[in-house]
Amino acid sequence: MGLFGNSPRTAGSTPKGECPQCWRHAHDRTVHQGLRGDCPQCVDHMVNGCPGFDRR
Repeated sequence: MGLFGNSPRTAGSTPKGECPQCWRHAHDRTVHQGLRGDCPQCVDHMVNGCPGFDRR
């Protein structure tokens, strides 16, 4: 059980309304393993938003 109840922690179970890449990068520790500094994909999503994905 996660901090906010039962929360899926895999990219394959991305909740409705969430960007799959952002979800995976936020919940899969292996994505950033060994990375030094900022993740280029995360920075791109923070600056330009999620490509092909509209949260509205």
